[in-house]
Amino acid sequence: MMRNGWIAVLLMVGITIVVNAQTEDTQTDISFEIDTSQTSVWPGDRIHYRITLTVAQGVKVNMDDFDGLNLSFEPFYLIEREDFTEEVGEDVRYVFDYLLANYEIGDQQVEIPGLIFRYEKSGPAGANEPTTAEMQIPPWPMSVRSTLNQPVEDSWIQESLPSPANPLRSWVPLLAGLAGLLVSSLPLGVWVWKQVPDWQARRRQLSRKKFLRQCWLSLDQLEESMTSNNVEMKNQYQDLEKVVQKYIHYFWEIPAQGLTDPELAARLSQEQLLPSQNDALVRVFEHGQNCRYAPENGGGWNDTFRQDLKEIKKLCDQS
Repeated sequence: MMRNGWIAVLLMVGITIVVNAQTEDTQTDISFEIDTSQTSVWPGDRIHYRITLTVAQGVKVNMDDFDGLNLSFEPFYLIEREDFTEEVGEDVRYVFDYLLANYEIGDQQVEIPGLIFRYEKSGPAGANEPTTAEMQIPPWPMSVRSTLNQPVEDSWIQESLPSPANPLRSWVPLLAGLAGLLVSSLPLGVWVWKQVPDWQARRRQLSRKKFLRQCWLSLDQLEESMTSNNVEMKNQYQDLEKVVQKYIHYFWEIPAQGLTDPELAARLSQEQLLPSQNDALVRVFEHGQNCRYAPENGGGWNDTFRQDLKEIKKLCDQS
């Protein structure tokens, strides 16, 4: 009995030594580190989640286990992944950088899920096949912050952010500057306001001169093309009537084209016109109508037309 008990104790000690030797061997052959760019996230934030593996030269890591297509980072979303390898002394370092996005809302504690990866290392002397093993990377805790104005726990953030300035205080200098600009520009605004009537009057004056110049050009052309032919004289009277119609409409807004001679005389009598001016305008339409209904072989309209043309030019000079 005593002998069997000692045998059992020796076997247990041997097993413990083998397990410890395997654990120490694993820790020597491969190790990992985890870090994130921040320890808390707000809705819409993006963070970098990095896994750094350091392995011995004879260890081969299964890279497929770190492919983003084979991993789930829920509740986070994988945006992109980058990785690179470098030699550090007698070891090899693998760095996997995952860019994750957070769309969770409300204050809560979440985790970036852990993962299990496989690796191979050379077996003991004389072994034909390498030894395959697995290692687990534990979950990584994260804090989700709400967009509401709630107190922030110091343990949820890595560094304190500067508190925003009081909105009212930040607006005071701007409002003061605007008020100063308004006061300084007040005299200029008053001067501009006083100049508006003068500008409007000058604009009306320029428009008046332009219109009268066009009337003068039309009257000069009629005078140069005047003929003794009675048929041509009828057409010239029509052209003269058009000039007079535009003249009346421009200065008194009277639609002379749609009025008879008595109606036109009655409308013009309501305006502040001298009797001679009124008569000169009405006579153009009276003479034009008489000329159109005169016999074709009739004559004597040259002097009448020339006199009417002279009176209208005189009106343009006085306007």
